[in-house]
Amino acid sequence: MKTRDDSSLSEHSPSWTLGGADHLPYKISLVAKLLDRKTTRMLADEFNLSVAEWRVLAQLATTETSSVRDLAEKAWVDRAEVSRATASLVKRGYVKRHENPEDRRGPLLTSTKSGQALYRKIKPRRAAFHRSLTSRLERSQISALEKALLTMANLCIADLQKEADPPRRSRSAKS
Repeated sequence: MKTRDDSSLSEHSPSWTLGGADHLPYKISLVAKLLDRKTTRMLADEFNLSVAEWRVLAQLATTETSSVRDLAEKAWVDRAEVSRATASLVKRGYVKRHENPEDRRGPLLTSTKSGQALYRKIKPRRAAFHRSLTSRLERSQISALEKALLTMANLCIADLQKEADPPRRSRSAKS
């Protein structure tokens, strides 16, 4: 059954209506791309930040110190992206690098006072944007969506961990 929202969306992306429930993960990725696009525009236009810079800034504003590796792992992005964002934030005075006594190649990062101030300025705008996206959903829909997304994320994480740690062959197994 097509709703008015479905027909409007299918005009922009005809593949939205293909495949039914089998295409749900694809639809989630489409929505994620739309969210990233909207976020990219807002952060660039209003705060002269990239999405990667915002993610680093937000993570550092809510933790005392972190490394590029830890930030990348927490956000499920590659270290190079975090490293570039961090370098830009350091250059602009929002983040400070500190020597890491446990890993000389991986400095520790902290948010500066100006980084904290920028975070506090952006956070309410991001919260308002998030509320605008869920304001038309009923509490039960939000709860069901959260539960479904958590289940799908956990399945993906489990699969990724299996791929990262392939089963070892026993010594008695022949090639």
